[in-house]
Amino acid sequence: MEFFPHFWYNPHQRTEAVRRVYLDRHCPIILLLLAVICGNVYALQGSTGVNGSNAQAVHELGITGKGIKIGLITARNVLTTHLAFEPNTVFNYDYSGDGIGYNYHDTPFAGIIKSKGSYNHPYDIGVAPDAEIRCCRVADNNDGVSRTWLQNALDDLMAIGCKVIVTGFQLPPDEDPSWSRMYDYYAANYDIVFANAAGNNYSNVSVFGDGYNGITTGGLEDIVADDYSRVGEVTCPGPTIDGRRKPDIMAPSTYQVAPGYSGSSNDYWYTTSGSGATSWAVPHTAGVAALLLEYANQTTEADDGRNEVIKAVIVNSAFPNIDRKNGDSTNPADPNNTWHNERGYGRVDVLRAVNTLSAGKISKDATVITSTAGWAYDTISPSATHTYLIAGNKNERLVLTVTWNCAITKLGPNYSLESPLFNIDVTVKGPEGEPIFSEIDDVNNLEKVDIRLPADGNYTVSLHNITSKSRSYGLAFELLTPLTGDFNTDYIVDGYDLSRIAEEWLTAGAEADIVPDDIVNNLDFAEFADNWLKIEKRYFCP
Repeated sequence: MEFFPHFWYNPHQRTEAVRRVYLDRHCPIILLLLAVICGNVYALQGSTGVNGSNAQAVHELGITGKGIKIGLITARNVLTTHLAFEPNTVFNYDYSGDGIGYNYHDTPFAGIIKSKGSYNHPYDIGVAPDAEIRCCRVADNNDGVSRTWLQNALDDLMAIGCKVIVTGFQLPPDEDPSWSRMYDYYAANYDIVFANAAGNNYSNVSVFGDGYNGITTGGLEDIVADDYSRVGEVTCPGPTIDGRRKPDIMAPSTYQVAPGYSGSSNDYWYTTSGSGATSWAVPHTAGVAALLLEYANQTTEADDGRNEVIKAVIVNSAFPNIDRKNGDSTNPADPNNTWHNERGYGRVDVLRAVNTLSAGKISKDATVITSTAGWAYDTISPSATHTYLIAGNKNERLVLTVTWNCAITKLGPNYSLESPLFNIDVTVKGPEGEPIFSEIDDVNNLEKVDIRLPADGNYTVSLHNITSKSRSYGLAFELLTPLTGDFNTDYIVDGYDLSRIAEEWLTAGAEADIVPDDIVNNLDFAEFADNWLKIEKRYFCP
């Protein structure tokens, strides 16, 4: 039996100030009635589909989170006897001194990750159904939590090998930053993926979502059933209170049917709220991280499971075409909108992330990278520059993400951020050495590029360490092929492109020569007709 040195916490040590935690509170009966009235059939199954986190496609590859331990930091505990949980795969601990306890929130919070379904819900399968859950209660019966309880839980989760941590409550954005710096410390020093919620009902991202080294997740609504394409009503927008780019990604939130707690049944199922609360979104990120870590454990690569690499591939593969809360487009094709304060970098897509991770590690400096995706992990010395030469074609989109951990100093119960911050400047130059992207930013520890390439040739991506410190970083990239026949690059093949075919008909060397034979003719038109009215969903805005 595993021994948790801090598990039975002494209630007489409660002299430390505690903070009140905040949960998403909605009546499940009202939500169920609304779902029936609206005529939609909602389920956990829909949120893990292609217009959700896309976990089902990864399950079909045999990747289900097996062998990965996920730590839950919660206000209460998980009903381990629920029929949707396999025996001996969900474990509860208490650090508050008030014992194991339950509420409406924390069982579905775990269930979105872990559900294996039941007789009555055979298709409501979680994001990482074969992961192991370790749930740590850190709030007392008055919903107060202390940093000591939280730190003790984290120490024990590290000791048993949890590689993913996800938190089920929030603190206000103006709370003491030491709470989030604690998470940053454990991420940097123990190589842990922290899935942090952006929070609800504030005008800035809340604690713990304002952490540097975690992945901050906002919630999405499915205005059309199971199509999670709009930012949730209550999810906190960015930036952080100190002006950094958070949230990072979005994930499904609304109307998911997940294992629940009723006090009397071990097969009760809860329908999550319709407001886009982040409690129901961030479990997707935790599950996605578990799937990627399981994949990494199966390879011979030493570094594909590093938390910097996992974060880079998750953010780089995000689907950016997400509407704002009011339904307006965020116009993701515009490089100025690569990050948006409401939708971050976009909706998590674990299949695309797995494909990037499986594309293999790339090398810096002289080698020309001819693959269309890949990742890197390296350590950059003080004032050094690392370059990556990527072969690209005209009108392809280069999507590239670089991230690193901020260093945190721990002194007793206090955690402090390094000063000055470590920083990498990212630039991209075209085949002739012309700059096409440059960002000088000294506050964020993640940079993402999403640009259309102007010409065929080799593109130079430079990472310049502008500090006197060394640091490891993770990088992920992908080249996106343009739509065939989309000559004006508006991400739809339509009448504008047909007019180009007409203008260049029987012309040699023209752009409309889709089948390269030095003339625009019936072969090109046939290929064009096959793509008529196709759209690139990642960028098309009607």
